[in-house]
Amino acid sequence: MPRTRTDTARDAKVAEILAAAQIRLRDGGYEALSVAAIGRELGIAQNAIYWYFPSKDHLFVAALEALLRDVASRKPPKRRGEHRQILWWIDQLQELEDVRAAMYERARTSKVVADFVAFLNATWRKMLANALADSVPEPDRQEVVGALLATIQGVLMQQHTQAERRRIILFAIERLTAPSQSA
Repeated sequence: MPRTRTDTARDAKVAEILAAAQIRLRDGGYEALSVAAIGRELGIAQNAIYWYFPSKDHLFVAALEALLRDVASRKPPKRRGEHRQILWWIDQLQELEDVRAAMYERARTSKVVADFVAFLNATWRKMLANALADSVPEPDRQEVVGALLATIQGVLMQQHTQAERRRIILFAIERLTAPSQSA
């Protein structure tokens, strides 16, 4: 069935609002995500934004999804190896650390954000499990993924240089994926 002009206009308006929200998130984090300011910037009423996004948290989640889709579209080619792919993803996530921190904070009080965080964590677990499938046996994989994910999240919260962050993550990956010596 062909799309109507109304659908096309709606999609264009949603894209315009999301683009403004993404810029605000990248530049100033969650605090800069002001529905009123976006409305003024785009020349539309604040209430009109709520017609497209029922709450600020819905807009926040939609903008986060768009930011993460942008990161995913730039992912490195597989030939770089599993460790380098993981490091690349972590470098990309570090750019969004202020937004990530706000996401976890908002998840404490917002079901919309909490549901998104649960989905995102499941996705990251699946991605890490796939990346480590060749180097970690199935019985240990979920524990290794959990430990590595906790390490990654902890490192992202700290103020490490890229080189320090990479050394810590590579150390964790090497230790967690090393063959067991207890035989």
